[in-house]
Amino acid sequence: MEINAAEAATNRSYEDFEPYCKWLTQEGQAILEIHLKGFKKEQLKVETDNWGTLKIYGERPVNATNNKWCRFQKEIKISIGSDTNAIRAKFSHGLLFIAMPKEAVRELFIYGAETRKRTNAIKVAIAVVFVVALGTYVARRVYNDENIQLIS
Repeated sequence: MEINAAEAATNRSYEDFEPYCKWLTQEGQAILEIHLKGFKKEQLKVETDNWGTLKIYGERPVNATNNKWCRFQKEIKISIGSDTNAIRAKFSHGLLFIAMPKEAVRELFIYGAETRKRTNAIKVAIAVVFVVALGTYVARRVYNDENIQLIS
């Protein structure tokens, strides 16, 4: 009597564990380092969802003779400011590195209310300077005209 793969999977006993993790920061990106000794790349899965969650999980057999497996699952909220399209994972020598680069800060000039307020303030300042200059000019002219004596 043969046991198919689906039946074998249902007969597995699992041991859940929490892998050692640590955060690193390098060159404008956050890097999650997860220690997964004994795992192969094919036994791991890293994915993001539309709600800003990074999901990491994996399973592997503890030994081939008795259907005993170990597995883990982690869900991490992706920090605001991370570029979700640029998240990359690399597995090497039992260590899984997940790099989460920060988004480039883009300053956009938007002509809006703040810009209009500044523009209006500049216009008012120019108008004040003009009025003061004109007033000074007129005052000097009047003063000089009053002090001119006609010689007959």
